[in-house]
Amino acid sequence: MTKLTLSAVALAALTLSSQASAFGSLNDLKNAAKEKGTELQHSATDAQNAVNDSAQSVQMSDLVSLVSDNLGVSKSQSQGGLASIFNYAKGNLSSSDYSQLASGIPGFSGIMDSLPSLSSGEQKSSGMSGLLNKASEYSSSIKGINQLKQQFEALGLTPEMISSFVAQINTYLNSQDQDKTQSLLQQGLGNLLNKL
Repeated sequence: MTKLTLSAVALAALTLSSQASAFGSLNDLKNAAKEKGTELQHSATDAQNAVNDSAQSVQMSDLVSLVSDNLGVSKSQSQGGLASIFNYAKGNLSSSDYSQLASGIPGFSGIMDSLPSLSSGEQKSSGMSGLLNKASEYSSSIKGINQLKQQFEALGLTPEMISSFVAQINTYLNSQDQDKTQSLLQQGLGNLLNKL
């Protein structure tokens, strides 16, 4: 090969090498931009979820405050009482109906964390409570009502307040135009108020 041919080959190799390098850099830039776009999209989604969670929290807070203010109970009593009533309804609804009920009340899952737990030592066994405890061994309906009453008592509330809590929930759902949710709640509560 002549010197001129070698120079041409070297020049062509250099040109191809720089073009390959530029092409590689261009692909790197495209990939980086794509990754950054994905990160931004995730950040936007996270921000939207935070806004939604905050809005749901505020709406559940509205219900908790409504009950607390109108019935003269503490916020924790309000939360626990609401959770107890929703838990009672859960026992009488299908899983799909319960899911619809939960989705109709923003912040629902958060309020369920306030459900008072009952240990066997907390259950009273004298007088009428003792009879209810014994009867609840044989009837799931009586067991649910008995558990609800005991949860209210564990919160320092009287079982007679259950109907007042239900009335406040209905007032809230009416103000939010939640007819379907209210219907599901009534279905879950059944004739609870007649049994109290």
